[in-house]
Amino acid sequence: MAHAHGLLTAAFLLLAVHAMPAGAQETKLRLPDGVTTFADGRRPIEALYHSYLKLLDCGWTLEIIADSQPAGATAALPIIALRSPQSGAAVWILAGIHGEEPAGPNALAAVIEDIARLGRQRPVVLLPLLNPQGYARNWRYLNVAIYSDLIEGHSVGDSSHLLPSPDNPGSPRAASASSPEADAITAFVLRAGADYPPLYSIDLHEDNLIDQGYVYSQGELGFADPLATEAVSVLKNNGVPIKLGGETRFGEPVVGGIIGPVIDSSIDELMSGKDVIVNGRVQPGPAARTVLVFETPAAALTLERRVDAHAALIRRLLALIATASD
Repeated sequence: MAHAHGLLTAAFLLLAVHAMPAGAQETKLRLPDGVTTFADGRRPIEALYHSYLKLLDCGWTLEIIADSQPAGATAALPIIALRSPQSGAAVWILAGIHGEEPAGPNALAAVIEDIARLGRQRPVVLLPLLNPQGYARNWRYLNVAIYSDLIEGHSVGDSSHLLPSPDNPGSPRAASASSPEADAITAFVLRAGADYPPLYSIDLHEDNLIDQGYVYSQGELGFADPLATEAVSVLKNNGVPIKLGGETRFGEPVVGGIIGPVIDSSIDELMSGKDVIVNGRVQPGPAARTVLVFETPAAALTLERRVDAHAALIRRLLALIATASD
């Protein structure tokens, strides 16, 4: 088993605006003592927060979505969101939903200046580390370390309680959120989406059970989204083997490295959803035009190569989005 590193100390104290809807006040974001980061080459968790919060120097706003402390965790860790000064139709960037997929959160820390640059041109919402407890412990879910067909994993991105049932569109797929974290994160998406309606959504993932990567395109263009096609090219050019045809391990058809819209109750389906159900009532959903989810083969490449590929991918997509006419 890998040794832990990156002890969080009380001395690591960051000042930020805790921008909650009802009267924001200045507060302190404190990382607790005695929490360690799984050591496989990933950055210590305090280094990730330090990198992300550089955006505050550019006028961005920090919100603590939730303090995550699932069963077995020794202390709470903050799930944060950062928003650019300008509101309006926005680029949403997500990572770290599954804790054993460290490349995305590390890549975002590496390209934080590129994200800041885009934020000077158009609205951006950054959710860089949605499962900090999983990242620190190398756990996929809040309640279980690895994917299992026998145990239902509690994903922080689970959106079942807001998404219409395929059989009964007037009812949600689940009566309530599967965890406090999923409840808080999905509520933030709907709340922040009022001022920062998602136009583009980018979600970074990995999978240690595949040896070839692919791109989910959940938006309205599906397989035909040019950003999905460009993403496949960037990943290939950065040494990521890509599955160009056949099916995923979930039986989803792959065309040119791309999977079209799927029903999976994820936050990505929520981001693309035209309708959601809140308190028993159907209302318009985020309906992002482009929703891309990237899966790189974690077991086939070193972490360093995966981080580099994710960073190159983000830089390329942000550059294209910056010049898009929408």
